[in-house]
Amino acid sequence: MPLHLPARMIFPLLWLAVCASFQRYWALATALFFSFLGDVMGWKNELIPQIGFFAIAQITYIIMFSLLFPPKPTWPKPVRITLFGLVAVVYGLAMCWIFPRVEESLIAYGIAVYAILLLGMCYSAMQHKNVCLILGSILFVVSDFIIGINLFVERIPYAHQCIMIPYYVGQLLLFLGTRKLYLSNCTNKK
Repeated sequence: MPLHLPARMIFPLLWLAVCASFQRYWALATALFFSFLGDVMGWKNELIPQIGFFAIAQITYIIMFSLLFPPKPTWPKPVRITLFGLVAVVYGLAMCWIFPRVEESLIAYGIAVYAILLLGMCYSAMQHKNVCLILGSILFVVSDFIIGINLFVERIPYAHQCIMIPYYVGQLLLFLGTRKLYLSNCTNKK
């Protein structure tokens, strides 16, 4: 029996995770694999496990961008703070719009924790002078914002496309940006 289109849409992340593991980018493979598991839960309409798997992916990205590849201060601090401040303010306003409409408290707390982790990932990615990481993290935030609006505020026409296009492009950019970090780290050790 052929897979339905939504089921097929969960496999690009698994493919990226496998590619990362073949290149021995273990932290990246882990983040992508937990994102894949989050996609599977989303496909099954299991919101709490979906949030949990994506939270683990965000924690892995934060560890990777902050500890495995400590950022070298390349962007002036005011630029980094301003860029992240804009993302945080917009996302904070969005959460103020979404959060009151979440009726189940467990989901509300999960969303609150996840939002903090998502912004932490975005902030840690923005510490690197790596356009792929910055754009990828912002697109990830945009995708999750659209999910929140679609689930809790109002249905968005073509929501699936509006969510998945920035999500997959963001994940691909995070993959490419992290690969660049791995490669530059390898050349610096030689």
